[in-house]
Amino acid sequence: AGYPVGFGVPVPWNSVDAQRSDGNSIYNALTFNLSKRFSRGFELLSSYTYSHSIDDSTDLQSPLEPQDSRFPRLERANSVNDQRHRWVTSAVFQSLGAKSGDGFFKKFLGDFTLSPIIEFSSGRPFNVITGEDTRLDLGASQARPSIGSGSGTTSAFIPGVVFVPANNCLDNSGATFTVPFVAPPAGCNGDLGRNRFVMPNYFQWDMRLSKRIPFGERFKLDLIADSFNLFNRLNVAAVNQVCDPLAGATCTAGQPTASYDARQFQFALKVSW
Repeated sequence: AGYPVGFGVPVPWNSVDAQRSDGNSIYNALTFNLSKRFSRGFELLSSYTYSHSIDDSTDLQSPLEPQDSRFPRLERANSVNDQRHRWVTSAVFQSLGAKSGDGFFKKFLGDFTLSPIIEFSSGRPFNVITGEDTRLDLGASQARPSIGSGSGTTSAFIPGVVFVPANNCLDNSGATFTVPFVAPPAGCNGDLGRNRFVMPNYFQWDMRLSKRIPFGERFKLDLIADSFNLFNRLNVAAVNQVCDPLAGATCTAGQPTASYDARQFQFALKVSW
């Protein structure tokens, strides 16, 4: 049986993987710091960073396959590590130690230490893929949909965006063309940019409260209570990335699939001499 005329040269193998070390990344940041050394029972350290990270491939712990291996430059976008704003503040508040001859209340309120750590940061970008081999290149890990303006597939977790099948068909020169006898999305790229959407912001308040109780001049007992994520805020760690416009009118791209730890407490006793 002859190979059909007009369909190119038959390829007798499945696929060929090429590993190249030519990713590019750019990181710029501006940092402000405010600090006060411990005095009069108070210490403060506060830091704010504004940054922007851009790349076309992140690291070995994320998919290295571009949507179209012929045009790796089309992967240039915000990095998955791009975190525009990050503010971290820690402080120490310490009450005066009790003296010999002080009354009960002064002794009770003395030698307390309160230490909060507060962090607020912007959400990180995430990629939306179809999970289908629309490129017909035997891979689906990075195939992205296109963005439409009319009917299509929507996600309740990414409001105002309509996903449609990939419709950006490119030849080897990068010019658009129509695949003969094949309708999009087969053989086409999605025009949705890589890492287009951003996860929710991150906020966490940790706190330590400790009380030192002296026993004579030599022995001291510290009662310690630690809380992590004191306000029990849901901080999203990962979201669903799949939205296939060929699978229905709705998808769940952007839905949280993992979160950081919920509120935790730990207690400790420390004896020193």
